[in-house]
Amino acid sequence: MMVLADAAKGHAVLPAFILGLVTSRHYQQHREEQTRIRVVAFAFLTPFFFIKGGMNVSLSAVVANVGLLAALVAAKMIPKIAFVYPLASRADRRHGTFTTLLMSTGLTFGTISSLYGLNAGIIDKTQFSLLVTVVVLSAVVPTAIAERWFLPDAERERRVDRRLARVRSEEYV
Repeated sequence: MMVLADAAKGHAVLPAFILGLVTSRHYQQHREEQTRIRVVAFAFLTPFFFIKGGMNVSLSAVVANVGLLAALVAAKMIPKIAFVYPLASRADRRHGTFTTLLMSTGLTFGTISSLYGLNAGIIDKTQFSLLVTVVVLSAVVPTAIAERWFLPDAERERRVDRRLARVRSEEYV
């Protein structure tokens, strides 16, 4: 796949996406095989991709542009919260905030597109460093906040679900 990507002057992960599309019907019928492929991909291949991306990040560029970094993180997070929260709270009023913080991280695609831009010469190393840092921060920080302050209590949820089920069953009696 990497040879195809190099010949097309693209990124190595793009042929992998195409291969996934082509083989999707096969894996729909063979779930066990799909699980094995996922284990290999997540355990062995994904870390190398993120390590390669991380090796291109310049910490000095990130520190030198911390104001711009904050503006970019805000530009990514404010629309996310503004558009996802109303829908998430409508779908589940009790967990709208938790759902919003976990949605739309864009970690993989943001890293892939940034790495492609760097390799194609569209962006420089400073821009790449800022973009990847924004992508990582916009995924990690909301997840940490969601788990720390908005994580639903499993036992409380079971009690609430039982009460709701009992109320609904009494409506039909």
